[in-house]
Amino acid sequence: MDRFNVAVEVVQNAGNILRQCSLENAEICQKTGHQDLVTRWDRRIEQLLRNEILTAFSQDSIVGEEYPPEAHRTGAVTWYIDPIDGTTNFINQHQNYAISVGCWEGSTPLFGLVLDVERKTLYWARHGGGAWQNQTLIHTSGRRELSELLLTTPGLQYTFLEPHPYQERMIRLSRKVRGVRCLGSVALELCEVAAGRADLFVTMRSSPWDHNAARIILAEAGGAIFTVDGDELPLGQKSTVLALNAVELKNRILCV
Repeated sequence: MDRFNVAVEVVQNAGNILRQCSLENAEICQKTGHQDLVTRWDRRIEQLLRNEILTAFSQDSIVGEEYPPEAHRTGAVTWYIDPIDGTTNFINQHQNYAISVGCWEGSTPLFGLVLDVERKTLYWARHGGGAWQNQTLIHTSGRRELSELLLTTPGLQYTFLEPHPYQERMIRLSRKVRGVRCLGSVALELCEVAAGRADLFVTMRSSPWDHNAARIILAEAGGAIFTVDGDELPLGQKSTVLALNAVELKNRILCV
């Protein structure tokens, strides 16, 4: 049984469920505050993904947003899953949210899937096989001048408005690029860079389940991804993220 094919089927099935669901106010809970939310559907979809994956591959490990890792799993393959990346969008807009599944063997990427649920658009990549939007091959943009670049970030307040060690640098960067956009989903915004519709991505906070699928797609599309300091992006821990349409932009962005 092929992990990639299993993943595509389970992600598409989960997407079908989310498109048809209705969300009641009583199903919405706060995690750390009114801007950090979770719904019954986050937990239900993650449980669906976990059950289907572990039924097919019982020794694999899963790292997800809503449930702790299962310590007894001994396999070398780890799945990073986010049942709803962009929960606020799911609640308020019922669009611009994604199901994200990335599969790694140790530190080697196997494949990544990001489903834009409401648009029925599947971004996907297998290691060494290019990056795809449904059945169309995608690639990052060829824009290299700072004044031509479109920067995207999932949270304007956390990137530009609230104090953090990189705030002044981010404000300087925003003034040098052509424009700044905010979609509200790490996975979808990384796919925007992969597809050439944005050129840079930055966030001050991201978790492995947020970016470990889309980073595979971005790399296969010709892009590069680091921490905001320019270091290698860790696989299994929370981090800042800087994504670029090409690695040659790295030093120029870090020097802004």
